Amino acid sequence: SDSAMTAAVHGEGAEERVAVVCRSKINIFNVESGERVAQFDQDDSIGGAAFNAEGELYVSNYFQGNVSVYDRAGVLVRKFGSEGSEDGQLCLPQGISFTGEGELLVADSGNDRVQVFGKDGAYLRKIGGFLEPLGVCVAPDGSIVVACWEEVHVLDNEGAFVRYLGSEGTGDGHFHFPQGVAAGPRGEILVADSERKDIQVFRRDGVLLQRIGADGDSRVDLGDLSSMCVDGEGRVFALNRDSLLMLS
Repeated sequence: SDSAMTAAVHGEGAEERVAVVCRSKINIFNVESGERVAQFDQDDSIGGAAFNAEGELYVSNYFQGNVSVYDRAGVLVRKFGSEGSEDGQLCLPQGISFTGEGELLVADSGNDRVQVFGKDGAYLRKIGGFLEPLGVCVAPDGSIVVACWEEVHVLDNEGAFVRYLGSEGTGDGHFHFPQGVAAGPRGEILVADSERKDIQVFRRDGVLLQRIGADGDSRVDLGDLSSMCVDGEGRVFALNRDSLLMLS
């Protein structure tokens, strides 16, 4: 089946769009109307997706070790990166996210690092010290958040370690498989855990604010959670294998 893999959101008001990336197709919906405004083919197992400021959709290709860029009409305009372990090469890339300056961060899972690329796809630098990073996001203050197996790292905007968020375990504030991270407009850090089937919301200093899930504060069944993203108003888009839930 064409399982949904990851999601990304861009824009605001009547122009806000959410992309749902599946195994063989990418669907783009208008958030306000719910109408599908574009659908186009893609042919790889997807690691992550993110829109840049101009509304182009970037998708990391897990097995090809590269990143595809689609314009607003769904036309593939370029690819960059290649399979490998050298600077600028990727191995099993997962989550991706843009900084406020338009640089692209890629969770380079197979190489245990995050790589930073320019708008044109040129390699800029790398940040190490991770075990198989799965998700990455950038908070409004420029902080970088990286989800790895059973732990979440918070870094400053230069990539220097600041703190761990939560820890491995089953209770509140703990993680089992933190696959996705996103930052809210007020600097909250959201962590989607596909094993716990919940999203935990933390304050910037690491204090747990809320749990979203079947047995969390909101009692919303997120199902087989695969990805999530957050828009500029703080609405959460939670993606499971066959549906996209919008939570205010």
